[in-house]
Amino acid sequence: MLNLNFNPFPVLRTQRLLLRQVVEADVPYVIKIRGNEEAMRYIPRPRAKTEEDALGVIAMLTNGISEGKSINWAICNAQNPNEIYGIMGYVNFYPQELKAEIGYMLHPDYWGKGYVPEAIIAVEKFGFENIKLELIEAKIDPRNDNSRKVLLRNNYQFDRLMQKEMTFENEALDSEYYIKHRM
Repeated sequence: MLNLNFNPFPVLRTQRLLLRQVVEADVPYVIKIRGNEEAMRYIPRPRAKTEEDALGVIAMLTNGISEGKSINWAICNAQNPNEIYGIMGYVNFYPQELKAEIGYMLHPDYWGKGYVPEAIIAVEKFGFENIKLELIEAKIDPRNDNSRKVLLRNNYQFDRLMQKEMTFENEALDSEYYIKHRM
């Protein structure tokens, strides 16, 4: 059985990062990240261009946590936790399968610095040890070479390709799935 009680919210730390809850004060960063076309290129979600859009994203993240349906962290500078580089978390839980889907996005200013691989280790550890996951799954756009490299470097294995699995803005999209089992 999965432990989907996230109260109090679990703050995670790595050498360079602090992973904390996304809160209303983070609106400018949510707009910066979720409104950035390059950051969102392979993420089929509406863009957050306005304060209202960003508050909607924050409300969705907060509701997911309180309902035990998802949990997402702001990926922050450990020395300045108000500076958000991106967002990462478990975007879907599948309790019957003891599985969760991990997702992440990072503003392009922070690409290539190893922040996602560093954060993913902390989020995986929390998932396996605290949530009691047996399997973590990642779903990416097959065109997203950088995300694939991150997953492979973090010991995810290719599982399957689903063609035209979903539609976003009238475009049929393929998805590649990668998995990592509890050790």
